[in-house]
Amino acid sequence: MALVLLASSCSEKDNVVSTSNDYCYISSVILGNVKRQTKSINATFSAVDYEMTINQRTNNIENRDSLPYGSQLSRVIVTIHFDGSTLAYREKGSGSEWTNYNATDSLDLTKPLELYLTSNDNQSSRIYTLKVNVHQQEGDSLFWKQCDNNVAELMDMDDMKAFVLNDKLFVLGQKASGITLAERSSIEAEGTWTETPVTDLPATTDLQTLRKHEDMLYISTTDGNVFSSADAKGWRQEGSTYSAPLKLIEKTEKYFYAISEDKLLRSTDASTWEEESLDTEATMLPSSGIRALSVEQANGNNRIILVGQSENCDNAVVWNKMWNDSEKEENAQWIYFPITHDNNIPCPKLEYFNLLSYDGKCIAFGGASIDKSRKAFDATYVSPDFGITWRPDRELLMPLELKGIEGCITSTVDENNFIWIITNAQVWRGRLNRLGFAQQ
Repeated sequence: MALVLLASSCSEKDNVVSTSNDYCYISSVILGNVKRQTKSINATFSAVDYEMTINQRTNNIENRDSLPYGSQLSRVIVTIHFDGSTLAYREKGSGSEWTNYNATDSLDLTKPLELYLTSNDNQSSRIYTLKVNVHQQEGDSLFWKQCDNNVAELMDMDDMKAFVLNDKLFVLGQKASGITLAERSSIEAEGTWTETPVTDLPATTDLQTLRKHEDMLYISTTDGNVFSSADAKGWRQEGSTYSAPLKLIEKTEKYFYAISEDKLLRSTDASTWEEESLDTEATMLPSSGIRALSVEQANGNNRIILVGQSENCDNAVVWNKMWNDSEKEENAQWIYFPITHDNNIPCPKLEYFNLLSYDGKCIAFGGASIDKSRKAFDATYVSPDFGITWRPDRELLMPLELKGIEGCITSTVDENNFIWIITNAQVWRGRLNRLGFAQQ
């Protein structure tokens, strides 16, 4: 009898029918592996991290963060979680027959799909549109456009120094008539040039010492003066004359930094100067071709990267100064990066040396190398570690038309992540494609 009752109980349980409901929605869409093919890449990557956003009001499904350029979408496994009875798909707008969705089958996502979902009670349905966005440009490639050519205001200008101020491009340079300021009306692709003589700066001004801090410009002279300007046209002297030749290397919120007679100095007012602390011999300080960058790291550290040329080294010399909330700026020591077994990829000595902060890295380029082993614009040297190592980059390529060119070269970066290069009265503008993609 017990066996009969048990059998009866199991039979009743097996015959229970689940309650039908009108649920009809897609809860998640997950992309699988995607093949990527470009001129330099042939590989497969996981697209799981490219989240597909579902708008339940408009029934649209798409990824806000586009897949990389070159992603091949003709055969992609897509995992779709839904609450409903059946799901089918077809190319959007095709009017073709519906194909039942199978999680193990690959889908052709080169064009938007319609997803037809039937409710659990089979009384209603819903149609979603699935679209996968792919970048149409190579995000890690740098593309260039020549904006201006044979610019009269830049003709015969030497010792040039470019900078951006108030959404305009400026070039301060030396002509036979004296120091001249060339001004471009815009940092957009189109612009016009004007020229203004600069009479407030003495003939001893070292144009390559021009530094910008916030909206002010600073520059030094070979006889020890520091000048400042808010518009690059009118200049006034800061502090008093230093007692020896002076090369301004950087201006921070608190200090002026300069090199003078194998000493690295700092001053709060450009009048009283004190010697900075170095971790090695001052003979390794740069004496020419000096460039500097100030960067703020994501972790809150502040750095000055100092690069230049020294007669005591076959390559460019690099120094760093770093400070944060724990170690104040005035207490931070300058650190020299020597060439060692672990650090054997140095920055080369280049004529018309250019140093920029770009895409979170230090980049360098310029004219021919001092030993003539490299041509002008032969490569872009990239340092992701604040100057320790410098590798020629395969993506950040300079304009081919400029390779081997002779003459002064200057450059700057604007707020839209465009690099501007000015040389031989030519003006070029370029940007990494992904730095121009709209942020969503």
